[in-house]
Amino acid sequence: MSAARRRIRPAPAAPAPAGKRRAKARPARSASRIDPRDRLRRVLFLVPYAVRHPGIPVKELARRCGCTEKELMEDLDFLLGVGSPPFAPDDFLDLYVEGERVYVALHQSFSRPPRFTESEAAALAAAAQALGGEGRERVVRALRDAVPRDRRASFDELVGRIYAGSPPARDSVLGKLQRAIAERRAVRLGYHSASRAADTDRIVRPFTLAQRFGHWYLYGHDSERGKALAFRVDRIRECTVTEERFDPPSEAELAAARLFSEPSGESMRIRLGPVAAAWALARPGGLTIVKRDRAGAVVEASGLGLDERWATRFALSFGGDAEVIGPASARRTFAEAVRRTLARYA
Repeated sequence: MSAARRRIRPAPAAPAPAGKRRAKARPARSASRIDPRDRLRRVLFLVPYAVRHPGIPVKELARRCGCTEKELMEDLDFLLGVGSPPFAPDDFLDLYVEGERVYVALHQSFSRPPRFTESEAAALAAAAQALGGEGRERVVRALRDAVPRDRRASFDELVGRIYAGSPPARDSVLGKLQRAIAERRAVRLGYHSASRAADTDRIVRPFTLAQRFGHWYLYGHDSERGKALAFRVDRIRECTVTEERFDPPSEAELAAARLFSEPSGESMRIRLGPVAAAWALARPGGLTIVKRDRAGAVVEASGLGLDERWATRFALSFGGDAEVIGPASARRTFAEAVRRTLARYA
């Protein structure tokens, strides 16, 4: 790297060589001064424009983005956090300024348009609709086109059932369930049972709803099974609020409902190395610190939806800087996943 080249990343502890300009650490800006939507619009324009115009002057790019040069440099700093856990610089973007000119290099995986699964595209569509703006319908259509043709019907269904940033529509599954709970009315569900691998019809007296790690769950009394069960809302194909009313749950049923609404289940214990700990412990909630020192941390995670497979995926996402240490069954699941992975490279 030439002496005039400036990397857009935190400077190392040692002083930079003479003549090399590095981005100085900046104090955090007040949240009230940063509009996330404005930044998102800028960076979505900035990256492809800089790729198409390598070496564009900082002043010119700032003018094109409608911001100051200082704001542009902060946006470039921010973009280095784009990637996958533990979010190391240069995961997907390599950004630097050389001779007051901006250069952006993309990861090779961006050489072709991505082919989203219907779930990925629907999640992005929900986020686009939550952001609003004139172009949101165009974005949803583009995301639909990015899904394989044979999966677009599934995409359409998911888009109609996912919401973000606003109350659920009254005629949506979640909206109907909320109304049924408030009015103590039974619901007729068309439900896909994962254990039976089949669609079933259920009459359920809904008690409560809870969100756990990316999924909504309904907890209520299943008339056919004669007991209270949990139902994943995304597996409810149809929901009809009936005229049948039910009495308030008993004290025992209320206690079970409260337990359902709170994190529960056997805790997953995970040992994090120093890099993994720095990232994982900065996330809000979800992890309880058992031990922390210079070598990293030992954490526990518990709650509905957290199982051995979740713990394995979470630990492996840190690329060798984390391991599942308990309970024993979760440790075995993790060890087997590691063995299978290593066997592929043998």
